[in-house]
Amino acid sequence: MTTMSEKEVECSICSTKSSHAEITSSSACGSADLDTRPPEMARSTVYYRIKECPSCGYCSSDLSTCSSDTKELIESVEYKTILSNEHMPKMASSFLASAYEKEQTDRLHDAAWGAIQAAWICDDENNHEAAIQCRKRAISLIEKAISKNQKIASDEGATEAITIDLMRRAGMFQEAKKLVAIIKGKGVEGIILDVINFGEKLIDQKNTTSHTISEALGEKGQID
Repeated sequence: MTTMSEKEVECSICSTKSSHAEITSSSACGSADLDTRPPEMARSTVYYRIKECPSCGYCSSDLSTCSSDTKELIESVEYKTILSNEHMPKMASSFLASAYEKEQTDRLHDAAWGAIQAAWICDDENNHEAAIQCRKRAISLIEKAISKNQKIASDEGATEAITIDLMRRAGMFQEAKKLVAIIKGKGVEGIILDVINFGEKLIDQKNTTSHTISEALGEKGQID
């Protein structure tokens, strides 16, 4: 069960006050997807994780705080172009705009997850091309994070397992196969290895649809 409340927030950029829905509690029943998107009810909470100021367009999980560089960033052509992209679902654009601001302030972990969540929004809207764009953006941010010794997941091999699924769902099968070989060559074990092996089977089938961790662990026994 998910419970919500309404909260008025003052934007830290322009001081505009606006009301936004806040998640006070949520639960999930079932298995997460291979990219870690949770099952319902928690699945739908993604729509309330980013708020957008109706006045200046600042997008954040908390409009009441910002970094010293944020005002300049949200006034940039790049930020405004992301936010006004008519080919992207509006909520996905908010996530991508927030991801851009975080990338520029070197919060690459948060930026990558913002792009991943934007892809989830596109999935829900059945906007396949936009979902691919978001996943490719997430992959780029993950690669940038790794180059700076940052990871998007703490368990050994988990960052790569998520990246493999992002590549698969974006149709980047060759790149995904290369990453599978690299990470398996490092001796990853346990659940992460099960997920990667399952992902490899899906890649070989050129399967780009959503699948769950429970499938990877053999609870269903078949790839649908």
